[in-house]
Amino acid sequence: MNNSNRVHLVVNPLSARGKTAIHWELIRDTMRLHFREFKYIFTEKPRQATQIVRELLKDGFDLIIGVGGDGTLNEIANGFFHNGRGETINSDASLGIIPSGTGSDFVRCLKIPRDFSKSIQKIKNSIATPIDIGKITYLSPDAPEPRYFVNVADFGLGAEVVRRMSATPLNKRSKWVYYSGLLSTLKKYRSPRVCIKTDTGEKFESRFLIGAVANGSVFGGGMIIAPHARPDDGLFDLVLIDDMSRLSIVRRSLSLYSGMIHKHPVTRILRARSIEVHSIDDPVHIEHDGESGGTLPVRFECLPAALNIRM
Repeated sequence: MNNSNRVHLVVNPLSARGKTAIHWELIRDTMRLHFREFKYIFTEKPRQATQIVRELLKDGFDLIIGVGGDGTLNEIANGFFHNGRGETINSDASLGIIPSGTGSDFVRCLKIPRDFSKSIQKIKNSIATPIDIGKITYLSPDAPEPRYFVNVADFGLGAEVVRRMSATPLNKRSKWVYYSGLLSTLKKYRSPRVCIKTDTGEKFESRFLIGAVANGSVFGGGMIIAPHARPDDGLFDLVLIDDMSRLSIVRRSLSLYSGMIHKHPVTRILRARSIEVHSIDDPVHIEHDGESGGTLPVRFECLPAALNIRM
């Protein structure tokens, strides 16, 4: 590692149901064993990390280390980009991850250790590796600015589960909060009818239980939605699961944890760099990296090798 790097931690003290704040002194002291100089800041509200990181990069910090879960990682990754332009503020800057979240799905995909000391050692001793980033462009007339995601975005059941979970306080969320949210959401859920177009020429319209745009392989607290997805191949794995009865959903849901969902006949997987999705009937919500993220229509675009990760 280049010892001239200016290092700054962005810490979400509420992540891991508040355990990050409890463990902070241990994390800080472990950092001091490996980094001679670093600064840190605690976030206090949602999406604050994005603006913090943008300012840090403009101020010359070139190694940003996130301490938190998937939501924190998503906010920090968004901070590496200018608003909506798809361009990084500093193409030489890199991101390190000290996992401290309830789910931390993307670190499973990257095989980053959950142990604080081991993850910090990895950041210290590794070189920056470029990975792909997903860009979400909203296509409605009153569209918000684009957002970026590192792991998985989806429309359908997954997004509805995330919306339901958002009402659960962070300190009440267990390891199985996503699965329990899935079961409760199913009681009134109806699969949306959508139209999908890809840059490879695919175009179709149907009802889908789940539509996952996967850069990484794991989401929902350990569900292996796209077992063959890689965050460094320049393509998304688009995982589409057909509409089915509630009983069939429950029976097959556990296959998501075994990585076998792709073997079911109700599942199809396409590979594409750009995917456009429009709703046919009611408004359809999306989520990205476990965060609620607006409604269709949207375009998902894979930005190859757009973010440097220390892993």
